[in-house]
Amino acid sequence: MIYVNEIWVKGYRKIASCKVLGLSHNTLKMELSRKALTAILVEIIAWLLAALFTYTAVSKVYDWSGTLRAVKGQVFPDWMNIPLLYGLPILEVSVAVILLLPKTRSAALGISFLLMSVFTGYVALVLTGVFGRIPFSCGGILSSLDWKEHLIVNLVLTAIAAAGWMMQSYLINTKKSNTTMN
Repeated sequence: MIYVNEIWVKGYRKIASCKVLGLSHNTLKMELSRKALTAILVEIIAWLLAALFTYTAVSKVYDWSGTLRAVKGQVFPDWMNIPLLYGLPILEVSVAVILLLPKTRSAALGISFLLMSVFTGYVALVLTGVFGRIPFSCGGILSSLDWKEHLIVNLVLTAIAAAGWMMQSYLINTKKSNTTMN
């Protein structure tokens, strides 16, 4: 026989008390603590990435002429300059917004991981000399970093996005398994 008393917090069901054969109250409390901590970490990661994407988009728009110079200084073909110039800030703001919406957070964390992976891959290719030259640096706070430091920052941010995405998946999967238990 299972007796469950449920509490809903921010869309995640937390089991306040449960009498299940073989499940101690301490085990249940530890599981709840882990889920609560995971939910808090996902929230922090989402806000961190949203702030990052918002900052980079705003800095591109704020220094439009500098952004245009930086885009033209990259190794991409000329026909890509205008789509990148307009598309990147729009994409970054869009991802920032959906990161803050609980219903779209999982997809947004996946998109964040993908974007950071692409940006990190590009920086790694620049450092390996694939393009035959070192293009202009990015704007904003990263403009003060060299390409190796930029790679390290991107690797850390990519790992953070991946961790957030995995933790959000864990929360979704445990929520589904709790729903199917009843």
